[in-house]
Amino acid sequence: MNEQANLEPLVGKIVKDPQLHARWINTFSFLEYIGFRKIVKSQQAETLNATTLGHAVEEGRHALRLKKLAIQTGGPAFESYTADVLLCGEEAEDYFQSLDHQCEALFADRNEAARSRLTYLYVTWLVERRALEVYGLYKKILGAGPVAQKLDGLLAEEVGHLRQVESEIAQNDPQHETHARLAEALETKLYEAFIGALSASISARADASL
Repeated sequence: MNEQANLEPLVGKIVKDPQLHARWINTFSFLEYIGFRKIVKSQQAETLNATTLGHAVEEGRHALRLKKLAIQTGGPAFESYTADVLLCGEEAEDYFQSLDHQCEALFADRNEAARSRLTYLYVTWLVERRALEVYGLYKKILGAGPVAQKLDGLLAEEVGHLRQVESEIAQNDPQHETHARLAEALETKLYEAFIGALSASISARADASL
Protein backbone atom coordinates (compact mmCIF):
# COMPACT_ATOMS: atom_id res chain seq x y z
CA MET A 1 0.00 0.00 0.00
CA ASN A 2 1.25 3.52 -0.75
CA GLU A 3 0.54 4.61 2.82
CA GLN A 4 2.78 1.84 4.09
CA ALA A 5 5.62 2.95 1.85
CA ASN A 6 5.23 6.44 3.29
CA LEU A 7 5.17 5.11 6.85
CA GLU A 8 8.34 3.00 6.68
CA PRO A 9 10.89 5.86 6.58
CA LEU A 10 8.98 7.68 9.33
CA VAL A 11 9.11 4.68 11.65
CA GLY A 12 12.79 4.30 10.84
CA LYS A 13 13.38 7.83 12.16
CA ILE A 14 11.12 7.34 15.18
CA VAL A 15 12.85 4.26 16.57
CA LYS A 16 16.26 6.00 16.51
CA ASP A 17 15.09 8.64 19.03
CA PRO A 18 14.18 7.14 22.45
CA GLN A 19 11.78 9.93 23.40
CA LEU A 20 10.08 9.91 20.01
CA HIS A 21 9.96 6.13 20.14
CA ALA A 22 8.29 6.24 23.57
CA ARG A 23 5.70 8.68 22.24
CA TRP A 24 5.03 6.33 19.30
CA ILE A 25 4.49 3.37 21.64
CA ASN A 26 2.36 5.44 23.99
CA THR A 27 0.18 6.56 21.09
CA PHE A 28 -0.57 2.96 20.22
CA SER A 29 -1.33 2.29 23.87
CA PHE A 30 -3.76 5.21 23.67
CA LEU A 31 -5.43 3.78 20.56
CA GLU A 32 -5.78 0.36 22.19
CA TYR A 33 -7.35 2.11 25.18
CA ILE A 34 -9.81 3.93 22.88
CA GLY A 35 -10.71 0.58 21.33
CA PHE A 36 -11.31 -0.92 24.78
CA ARG A 37 -13.42 2.07 25.82
CA LYS A 38 -15.50 1.98 22.64
CA ILE A 39 -16.35 -1.70 23.01
CA VAL A 40 -17.43 -1.24 26.63
CA LYS A 41 -19.53 1.85 25.89
CA SER A 42 -21.12 0.75 22.61
CA GLN A 43 -22.25 -2.79 23.37
CA GLN A 44 -25.47 -3.35 25.29
CA ALA A 45 -25.15 -5.65 28.29
CA GLU A 46 -28.18 -7.67 27.17
CA THR A 47 -26.46 -8.70 23.95
CA LEU A 48 -22.81 -8.67 25.00
CA ASN A 49 -21.35 -12.11 24.36
CA ALA A 50 -18.23 -13.76 25.76
CA THR A 51 -16.25 -13.25 22.55
CA THR A 52 -16.81 -9.49 22.52
CA LEU A 53 -16.14 -9.20 26.24
CA GLY A 54 -12.91 -11.13 25.72
CA HIS A 55 -11.98 -8.75 22.91
CA ALA A 56 -12.51 -5.76 25.22
CA VAL A 57 -10.33 -7.33 27.90
CA GLU A 58 -7.57 -8.04 25.37
CA GLU A 59 -7.67 -4.46 24.07
CA GLY A 60 -7.28 -3.23 27.64
CA ARG A 61 -4.39 -5.62 28.19
CA HIS A 62 -2.73 -4.41 24.98
CA ALA A 63 -3.06 -0.80 26.16
CA LEU A 64 -1.40 -1.70 29.46
CA ARG A 65 1.36 -3.75 27.83
CA LEU A 66 2.23 -0.91 25.46
CA LYS A 67 1.96 1.65 28.25
CA LYS A 68 4.54 -0.26 30.30
CA LEU A 69 6.77 -0.49 27.24
CA ALA A 70 6.47 3.29 26.67
CA ILE A 71 7.48 3.93 30.28
CA GLN A 72 10.37 1.49 29.95
CA THR A 73 11.53 3.26 26.79
CA GLY A 74 10.97 6.89 27.76
CA GLY A 75 10.69 7.07 31.53
CA PRO A 76 7.98 7.89 34.11
CA ALA A 77 6.67 10.87 32.15
CA PHE A 78 4.86 8.36 29.93
CA GLU A 79 2.49 7.29 32.70
CA SER A 80 -0.18 9.55 31.16
CA TYR A 81 -1.83 10.18 27.78
CA THR A 82 -1.24 13.93 27.74
CA ALA A 83 -0.46 15.52 24.38
CA ASP A 84 3.24 15.99 25.13
CA VAL A 85 3.78 12.23 25.54
CA LEU A 86 1.80 11.22 22.45
CA LEU A 87 2.76 11.42 18.79
CA CYS A 88 -0.06 13.15 16.89
CA GLY A 89 -2.42 11.99 19.61
CA GLU A 90 -5.26 14.26 18.54
CA GLU A 91 -5.02 13.05 14.95
CA ALA A 92 -4.81 9.42 16.08
CA GLU A 93 -7.99 9.80 18.11
CA ASP A 94 -9.69 11.62 15.23
CA TYR A 95 -8.85 8.66 12.96
CA PHE A 96 -10.58 6.26 15.34
CA GLN A 97 -13.57 8.45 16.21
CA SER A 98 -14.22 9.50 12.61
CA LEU A 99 -14.00 5.90 11.43
CA ASP A 100 -16.54 4.90 14.05
CA HIS A 101 -18.99 7.67 13.06
CA GLN A 102 -18.61 7.09 9.33
CA CYS A 103 -19.08 3.34 9.62
CA GLU A 104 -22.15 3.89 11.78
CA ALA A 105 -23.61 6.03 8.99
CA LEU A 106 -23.41 3.03 6.63
CA PHE A 107 -26.04 1.33 8.78
CA ALA A 108 -28.38 4.25 9.39
CA ASP A 109 -31.33 2.16 8.17
CA ARG A 110 -30.84 -0.55 10.84
CA ASN A 111 -32.35 -0.59 14.31
CA GLU A 112 -30.16 0.59 17.18
CA ALA A 113 -28.97 -2.85 18.26
CA ALA A 114 -28.08 -3.98 14.73
CA ARG A 115 -26.43 -0.64 13.91
CA SER A 116 -24.32 -0.78 17.05
CA ARG A 117 -23.25 -4.36 16.42
CA LEU A 118 -22.37 -3.88 12.76
CA THR A 119 -20.48 -0.67 13.49
CA TYR A 120 -18.45 -2.49 16.13
CA LEU A 121 -17.71 -5.36 13.73
CA TYR A 122 -16.64 -3.21 10.78
CA VAL A 123 -14.58 -0.75 12.83
CA THR A 124 -12.86 -3.67 14.55
CA TRP A 125 -12.22 -5.37 11.21
CA LEU A 126 -10.68 -2.23 9.71
CA VAL A 127 -8.62 -1.30 12.76
CA GLU A 128 -7.30 -4.84 13.31
CA ARG A 129 -6.21 -5.08 9.67
CA ARG A 130 -4.43 -1.74 9.90
CA ALA A 131 -2.89 -2.62 13.27
CA LEU A 132 -1.46 -5.86 11.90
CA GLU A 133 0.03 -3.97 8.98
CA VAL A 134 1.57 -1.21 11.11
CA TYR A 135 2.75 -3.46 13.95
CA GLY A 136 4.24 -5.84 11.38
CA LEU A 137 6.21 -3.03 9.73
CA TYR A 138 7.28 -1.68 13.13
CA LYS A 139 8.49 -5.12 14.20
CA LYS A 140 10.45 -5.54 10.96
CA ILE A 141 12.20 -2.19 11.45
CA LEU A 142 13.03 -3.00 15.07
CA GLY A 143 14.72 -6.26 14.06
CA ALA A 144 15.66 -8.83 16.67
CA GLY A 145 15.36 -7.22 20.08
CA PRO A 146 13.33 -7.13 23.30
CA VAL A 147 10.74 -4.64 22.03
CA ALA A 148 10.08 -6.67 18.88
CA GLN A 149 9.71 -9.84 20.93
CA LYS A 150 7.09 -8.21 23.14
CA LEU A 151 4.96 -7.51 20.05
CA ASP A 152 4.62 -11.20 19.16
CA GLY A 153 1.82 -12.01 21.60
CA LEU A 154 -0.04 -8.83 20.73
CA LEU A 155 0.13 -9.64 17.01
CA ALA A 156 -1.17 -13.17 17.59
CA GLU A 157 -4.19 -11.84 19.48
CA GLU A 158 -4.90 -9.25 16.79
CA VAL A 159 -4.98 -12.04 14.20
CA GLY A 160 -7.49 -13.89 16.36
CA HIS A 161 -9.70 -10.81 16.65
CA LEU A 162 -9.60 -10.31 12.90
CA ARG A 163 -10.70 -13.87 12.17
CA GLN A 164 -13.54 -13.65 14.67
CA VAL A 165 -15.01 -10.45 13.27
CA GLU A 166 -14.62 -11.56 9.65
CA SER A 167 -16.67 -14.65 10.45
CA GLU A 168 -19.36 -12.67 12.27
CA ILE A 169 -19.57 -10.03 9.53
CA ALA A 170 -20.16 -12.74 6.92
CA GLN A 171 -22.87 -14.30 9.09
CA ASN A 172 -24.69 -11.10 10.03
CA ASP A 173 -24.47 -8.83 7.00
CA PRO A 174 -25.79 -10.13 3.64
CA GLN A 175 -24.35 -6.99 2.00
CA HIS A 176 -20.91 -7.44 3.55
CA GLU A 177 -19.00 -7.27 0.25
CA THR A 178 -20.51 -3.89 -0.62
CA HIS A 179 -20.15 -2.54 2.90
CA ALA A 180 -16.57 -3.80 3.12
CA ARG A 181 -15.55 -1.85 0.01
CA LEU A 182 -17.20 1.33 1.28
CA ALA A 183 -15.69 0.95 4.75
CA GLU A 184 -12.22 0.27 3.36
CA ALA A 185 -12.36 3.49 1.33
CA LEU A 186 -13.37 5.47 4.42
CA GLU A 187 -10.56 3.98 6.51
CA THR A 188 -7.91 4.53 3.84
CA LYS A 189 -8.73 8.23 3.58
CA LEU A 190 -8.60 8.68 7.36
CA TYR A 191 -5.38 6.72 7.69
CA GLU A 192 -3.72 8.78 4.94
CA ALA A 193 -4.66 11.93 6.87
CA PHE A 194 -3.02 10.51 9.99
CA ILE A 195 0.16 9.57 8.11
CA GLY A 196 0.26 13.07 6.63
CA ALA A 197 0.05 14.59 10.11
CA LEU A 198 2.72 12.21 11.39
CA SER A 199 5.05 13.10 8.53
CA ALA A 200 4.54 16.84 9.14
CA SER A 201 5.21 16.40 12.86
CA ILE A 202 8.45 14.47 12.30
CA SER A 203 9.62 17.02 9.70
CA ALA A 204 8.88 19.93 12.05
CA ARG A 205 10.82 18.20 14.85
CA ALA A 206 13.79 17.68 12.51
CA ASP A 207 13.70 21.34 11.40
CA ALA A 208 13.56 22.52 15.03
CA SER A 209 16.71 20.57 15.86
CA LEU A 210 18.77 22.24 13.11
